[in-house]
Amino acid sequence: MIKGLYTAGSGMMLQMARQDVVANNLANVNTGGYKKQVAVAQAFPNMLMSRLGEVKKNSQGEYEPVPVKLIGGLGTGAAIDKIYTDLTMGNIRKTDNATDLALSSNGYFTVLTPQGERYTRNGQLKINNEGILTTNQGYPVLDTGNQPITLEGEFIVDEMGNISANGENIAQLKTVGFDNPQYLQREGDNLFAVQEEEGINLENPGILQGYIEDSNVNAVKEMVEMINVVRAYEAMQKVVQAEDEATQVTIDQVGSVS
Repeated sequence: MIKGLYTAGSGMMLQMARQDVVANNLANVNTGGYKKQVAVAQAFPNMLMSRLGEVKKNSQGEYEPVPVKLIGGLGTGAAIDKIYTDLTMGNIRKTDNATDLALSSNGYFTVLTPQGERYTRNGQLKINNEGILTTNQGYPVLDTGNQPITLEGEFIVDEMGNISANGENIAQLKTVGFDNPQYLQREGDNLFAVQEEEGINLENPGILQGYIEDSNVNAVKEMVEMINVVRAYEAMQKVVQAEDEATQVTIDQVGSVS
């Protein structure tokens, strides 16, 4: 019975972790360029159960052991294996805002943070008080020379990432791609970090000015997933309660004096 408590308890912890992932997806349903996460579970190794220790009388009236009988496998619980990031592209939405940029390729904008260079698909940019192009969190967007971009007045961004004003080229946005984007590490503020692999500068990132990439989270599907998670948690909770009651009955009967 104790094994049943552990199995159900691990199931509850699994559902709590899945709930955190789904809740984070729902919280970012309107965040530009956000990529939803999916919790992937794995089962613990099954426990092989057999009948053994039984004896029977043979034809001579002597006791001999009964051959071991295989009963089958018993599940011992599950846990989160990894948090997978769904990197599929979200819908491209027109805003007509000059500082809104969308990537029609699989690349990333490069921004400068206190921790170093980071990467994002969120093209909802702005110009701060110093005239520097930044993210909504205030991180400067870098050009191909790894320098912040300073803008004044109206400007145009072409598909190659070239920024021009009054017919004069000012800078080119630094956009990078990765051979193995799944190795990118998620950080706060919709940013990604990389440790081993270096980004490849994209020659034609397919930038669209006046557009943004929406989150790839489907709110309806995530709500359905949340309901499934809550129901699974409640089912495991009932198993724990049933195991607890059965254990209490056993203790009462063993401890009773007849």
